[in-house]
Amino acid sequence: MNSTPADRTPHRPNLRLTAAEAMALVSRAPRLPLDQIVAAAPEGDGHSVLVMPALLCGDLYTAYVRRFLTALGYSAHGWNLGVNIGPIKRLLDGATDCLIDLSDEHGPVSLVGFSMGGLFARWLALRMPDRVRQAITVCSPIHEPARNFWLPLDRFVGLWPGVDLHKLIEEVAEPLPVGGTFLFSRDDGLVNPAACWDASVPPDDNIEISGPHVLIARNPQVMSILAERLARR
Repeated sequence: MNSTPADRTPHRPNLRLTAAEAMALVSRAPRLPLDQIVAAAPEGDGHSVLVMPALLCGDLYTAYVRRFLTALGYSAHGWNLGVNIGPIKRLLDGATDCLIDLSDEHGPVSLVGFSMGGLFARWLALRMPDRVRQAITVCSPIHEPARNFWLPLDRFVGLWPGVDLHKLIEEVAEPLPVGGTFLFSRDDGLVNPAACWDASVPPDDNIEISGPHVLIARNPQVMSILAERLARR
């Protein structure tokens, strides 16, 4: 389903949905076996994919995704930078170096980012488009992230250490110079789904998924879309 949310007014998600996120986190979500998802997906062409984790998560968070992409035939990589605590200078510099190293060795890289990791993916694609094949973001608040997150973070934007966060927020919302795919979920209780789609791309590049935010890195629907989009030339 590729329709987009109508209301682009910045706001935090509905409290009912946020409460449902907590329930989803402690419950056992139904999962398709990895081999079944792989069997139904197009084979990969071997190019490198850099997968970036959500806020307060590290490479363990993306391990399932990377196993899936590796099984398809891609060269899938974590960012090896520890926990994603937001756009601090160390992580911005580290993500830059990671992309440079991968692209120097393997050629242009596809970027996949979950939630906050998707903002890193957009930033890298805007800064170094010659090193990027495409960028895919999963439930990432592209527009005004501090005002579209479940916590009221907007009052802290001007206090962010070492980085001009106002400038960075404006930058990641700019149209990408490379191909992109942007996933959003109306079930999302952590991020406003209307902030996750990009009005500058063809409608088919904004794709609606179902399910809560906390399970996006193990969502079979997300895996299928990643496989289809990474296989595009």
